[in-house]
Amino acid sequence: MAVNYKSIAKNLKFEGRAFIDGKYVEAEMSKNRIAELKLKDYENKKSELDFNQSHQKHECEEAHKKQYEEFNHQWDEDLLHTQQEDAQALGELEDRHTKELHHNKEELEAKLPLTFKFSAQLLNMQSIQASYAKQKK
Repeated sequence: MAVNYKSIAKNLKFEGRAFIDGKYVEAEMSKNRIAELKLKDYENKKSELDFNQSHQKHECEEAHKKQYEEFNHQWDEDLLHTQQEDAQALGELEDRHTKELHHNKEELEAKLPLTFKFSAQLLNMQSIQASYAKQKK
């Protein structure tokens, strides 16, 4: 509620005339009325300011809450997407390793002979063993 400034101006004029005319009681009443109107205007402005502040605070809290929820939703989507990509990459890596293992196994089987040659040391040891066996008999 806005203060009626016409009423205040009228009271000021009346207060001034009443004081000049010697009507001190009426001037005092007019002065009190002006103070009362100013106080009422101050209280109205304060309550309006409090209301606006609380409304803005509520809007700010709601916007923050919405932003927080959107961030969490986006984070969850990104995390799920990353987990899916990781699982797919892991599967591809396992497939590649399995193929490489089979390929290396086939390559080694093709390169290595099926019959193995005994080493010179083994052959020497076998001949020594055979000669010992002959000496005991």
